Amino acid sequence: MNHRRKMTVFATILLLEATGCAFNPGASMQKSTPSVEASVAPLVQEGKISLYASEEKDGLYHHIAIDEGQGEQVQHYDWDTVSNPGYEPMIHEQDLNGDGQAEMIVITTKGYGTGVYISEAHVIERQQQTEVAVEDALAYTKAHVSFSVVHQSGTSSIRAAVTDQPAVELSLKATDKNELPQFGNIIDYRLDEDHTLTAEVAAQLADGEAVGTAILHYQWDQGTMKVSQITFEAVAS
Repeated sequence: MNHRRKMTVFATILLLEATGCAFNPGASMQKSTPSVEASVAPLVQEGKISLYASEEKDGLYHHIAIDEGQGEQVQHYDWDTVSNPGYEPMIHEQDLNGDGQAEMIVITTKGYGTGVYISEAHVIERQQQTEVAVEDALAYTKAHVSFSVVHQSGTSSIRAAVTDQPAVELSLKATDKNELPQFGNIIDYRLDEDHTLTAEVAAQLADGEAVGTAILHYQWDQGTMKVSQITFEAVAS
């Protein structure tokens, strides 16, 4: 689902849980024998890779386990993902660091609702069986995009100032003249068509209307996934 569709079409269900994407990769992983989850149906399966959850509570699956089906130990991670059908985790395999070995990318959904969709990206380095830190998309966006109201020739507009990019003008309704967009309710990670990790962070007004999108591209940087580029696009009115 593309970002414009997600900005305008959401289930009318309240946000289950909305948190940022920061985590401690070193503390989030535990190991167990492969038989621990053997009798439980997987949340999702992609090839030989299966994801399981050891607990479901308050509309969330907790404590996600990954079984790669190769007789190795199951890896447990302190992740959450919503239990509603249609929002299952997505599994990708892609060589992100250029070492010839595919990393595993798991995208989970933390919350959704009217004008809300929050996902998280988790990257697993397969050789070392470690979780790689992913730079927080929301924090980065807030640090590199700011808004101001511009009054000119009897009209008002919102101007988005973006690091290393010309300012972007957004249309502004008369009733919104004193309101600036905010980030935080739509954070959408995906693996792009060119096989790079990407995040889209929407700028919304108080009524949930999306007026623009920050697009972040990631690259491998000394053992972590860092934002390499950010652009901002206005949503067509």
